[in-house]
Amino acid sequence: MKSYHFLDVQNFSVFEGESEGCIKTTEQQLAMDGVDAQPKSSIKLIKRDYYKGFDKYIIHHEKVKRKYGRAYGEELFFNKFVESSSMNVYYNKHFSLMLIEGNKSSVNDFKKKFEKHYPEEFSLSRSNVDFPYLIQHTQNVWGGWLNGFNDGSLRSVALYGDRVNLSEDYNRYEAAGKLSSLNCSIAFEKASYDFMITANKTVVIMQNRTPEEDLDLLLFIRPMLYKDI
Repeated sequence: MKSYHFLDVQNFSVFEGESEGCIKTTEQQLAMDGVDAQPKSSIKLIKRDYYKGFDKYIIHHEKVKRKYGRAYGEELFFNKFVESSSMNVYYNKHFSLMLIEGNKSSVNDFKKKFEKHYPEEFSLSRSNVDFPYLIQHTQNVWGGWLNGFNDGSLRSVALYGDRVNLSEDYNRYEAAGKLSSLNCSIAFEKASYDFMITANKTVVIMQNRTPEEDLDLLLFIRPMLYKDI
């Protein structure tokens, strides 16, 4: 499974006039003792017009994780460490759309850091899905998470089953809470594909596909998310 985050681009001029291979990074400040460097993030331009109007980038992102442990082969114990991750990024100027493949925490943390360091050149936002509109254009809804209930003993509910959105339980829970994600199937290129969509437009593709095949599918899904059909 791969998670793609749909981010609406207000400003992405940080690479204007730059050639492929260019890297933009956050400033790295030294710790008080002058030894330990703070986490940093960078984004590298890999290829312009990589596929169907998308430029390709790669993010290298570091963040502090608080966890007690011991370094392998060392006697030194720690209570926090720097976690490093890489994320593929695809930017389509025509749609003012950036797709970032990665986990939600890292994507949001990277976005926050880069907007702070490049306030005049980097600005992204998330928008919400209109689930009723999305359901109209799917082949089958076979699962959903609902939360936000006004019941102290009930926080969230997961419902699964063929065309689950047509069940009485689904309608009852939806009326009492709010939908946070849907598991759907769609017909694309004479095949059926399963995916999960969260309220803020993260698409989790269930099948193992190439990056280009993922982009084809995401471009097909995009009008459903932006009410553009």
